[in-house]
Parts: sequence; structure tokens; C-alpha cells
Amino acid sequence: MVKLRWFTRPGAGTFLLISYCLWGAVSLRWITEFIEQQHPLTWAISLILLIFGLAMGLEPLLTRGSSLRAQIYLAVQMLLVFVGSLFFYELDFFAMLYIVLCGQAAYLLSRQASLVWLGILIVMTAVGQLIQFGSPVAFSFTLLYVAGLIFVAAFVRLVLQADEARNHSEQLLAELQKAHTQLQAYANQAEELAIANERTRLARDLHDSVAQTLYGLTLQAEAASRKLTTGQADAVQTYLAAIQEDAKQTLQETRLLIFELRPPLLESNGLTAALQARLDTVEARSGLAMRLNLQKVGRLSPKTETGLYRIAQEALNNAAKYAQATELHVRLGQKEGHILLEIADDGIGFDSTAVPPGSVGLQGMAERVAQLNGRLTIDSAPGKGTKIQVEVPV
Repeated sequence: MVKLRWFTRPGAGTFLLISYCLWGAVSLRWITEFIEQQHPLTWAISLILLIFGLAMGLEPLLTRGSSLRAQIYLAVQMLLVFVGSLFFYELDFFAMLYIVLCGQAAYLLSRQASLVWLGILIVMTAVGQLIQFGSPVAFSFTLLYVAGLIFVAAFVRLVLQADEARNHSEQLLAELQKAHTQLQAYANQAEELAIANERTRLARDLHDSVAQTLYGLTLQAEAASRKLTTGQADAVQTYLAAIQEDAKQTLQETRLLIFELRPPLLESNGLTAALQARLDTVEARSGLAMRLNLQKVGRLSPKTETGLYRIAQEALNNAAKYAQATELHVRLGQKEGHILLEIADDGIGFDSTAVPPGSVGLQGMAERVAQLNGRLTIDSAPGKGTKIQVEVPV
């Protein structure tokens, strides 16, 4: 299949129409002039114009996308114009066809090659005008046609550059859309992985805490039943006390695991209400003395609300499980475009300057704060309690 190289380029159809208008004007002017003068070579100039016009329309078939064929085509067409301009003196119209060739060169050839052809056509225009008019009259006609040549060459080059820029932009847009799709796929995979990890962790926590405690309760209940059948009331009382204590611990651990999930209040009422519900449901029932300062901070983005809630949840879980605290201080507020969260306890504390690598909870808090572009401060020492401060932009 023939590659219609320049005819399919942007603006080439319009340029071809204008080119045929110029060709028609030149043909009409010259044929009319030759007929009036009864020039004996009217048939020759008519043949030259006919060949030029046909070749101009058949250019895609003649050049077939080849740079060498294109240059041969331009050279032949240029010679036809030059020869035609020598048939009659003091008529300059034939030089208008050089403008057509200049535009075709810009469409067919590279920028450097088209500039070379622009120079050649300027020289041919100047030579033709000198032969027809002589100096200095030829100078004014030469300037006129050279201006047309330069204008057409610059215009076609600008059209091509605009088309190249558009194609490049479309390519970049397609690449960005592809990258966006890939990022969405990666994000979905990461979310699915996070959900799977969360489920695995919850299952492990259930097995390590609630399931084990319930299994212990079962063993203690069986032992108490055996003691009861033998009439050992004191031993039964001991087992029942142990069962009661373990049941309380299991209840507390179950509440903690339930609040590992995103509570409905976080979606419906926001961070302040969710934290208040968590403290009322878990910490208040565990016997901790609490000092709360929970200000209404308004609705935040789901990412910020979830991140801050998870951070508070981890800090509260640590205080309940490991700190052996008796008093808890929780503060939530807003200041100068930032959300401030502070959780402090009077527990046993730890050396915050030497946090062991296996501290998954603290590492998870640091990662969540980093995702929110915030700042995390952990202040703790053995026997001095622990204070966790988080500051994130709204």
C-alpha cells in the first residue's frame, strides 16, 4: 500500500487546495497571455503546466514515502517551473509555483533538508527574475516571492511542530493513564494485602489470647466439676475465682479485638466520637482513671481519620496490655492547621531511646504518621510512664 506521506499530514489537504488555486491562477494568466500574443509555443507552456499539476496531485504515488524520490520529484518540478519562466519575458507569475514546491518540501523532507530546498528555491527565483527583468527591477520581484517562500516554509514547519507536540502530549497522556491504571492496580493489591495481613493478625490474636483463655476456662470448669462431685467445696471455690478472673480478662481482650475493626461511629460521626466510644467501651470498663480533653475537630478525610484512630488504638492497646497503668490522659485538638493527638499513661514505661526492633506496634504507628505527613514523638522511660504525641496536617 502506498504511504500518502505528506497528504495525510496536518493541514496538507488545505495546502493542496491552495496549491491548486495558485496553479490555476498561473495557468490561466500564462495561457491567456500566450493566446493574446499568439505565441507559437503556447502548447509547450500548456503541457508544462499540465504535467506540473498532474504531478502535484500524484505526488504520493510518485514519491512513495521515499526521501530520495521526494527530492527527485522536487527537482523535476522545479526545472519545469524554471523552463516555463523562460518562454516569455517580463512576466513573473511562474515563480508562484516555487511557493507550492517549498510547502511540499517542508511536508516531505526533514527540517534540515527542507531548509536546503528553501535556499535552492530562493536562488532559482532570483535567477529567473534576473533573466526576465534584469537588475534592479528583478530585486523587488525577488523580495516579494522570497517572502512568500519563507512564510510558507515557516508556516508548514510550525504546523508540523504543533502536530508533533500534540502527538507527544497524547503519548504522554496515554503513558500517564497507563501508569495511573497500574498504580490503581498496585494500590488495590496493597489494600488487599493489608486486609489479608490484618485478618491474619486478628486470627493470631484471637488464637493467642481469647482462644487460649477460653481453653483454660474449659479445663478449669472441668476440674471444678470433678472437685464438686467429690465434695471438695474449697477447691471448687478456688477454681470459680480463677474462672471469674480469666473471664474478665477474656472480655477485655475481646473488646480490644472488636475495636481493632473500623467502628461505625468513625464513618458516621467522626474521630472525636469514635475515640470517646472506644474509651467508654474499653478503658472505662477496665477500671482505668481517665482525664479526657477531646475537642470536636470536624470531619477530616477518611485517610486522616482512620490513620489517627489506628494510632490512638495502638497506643491505648499498649497501655491496657503492657503498661500496667492506673491513669490515662487523652487529648485531641486542632491548632494552626494541624490535628494534635496525645495519649499518656502512668505505667511502667520503657527506654524510648532503645526501642527493640521487634516493636511492631510502635513501628506501625510511625508508618501511619509518615503516611499522613505528620510527626510522632514518643517520650518514655522506665518507671516514668509513656507519652505519645502525634501532629498531622489537616
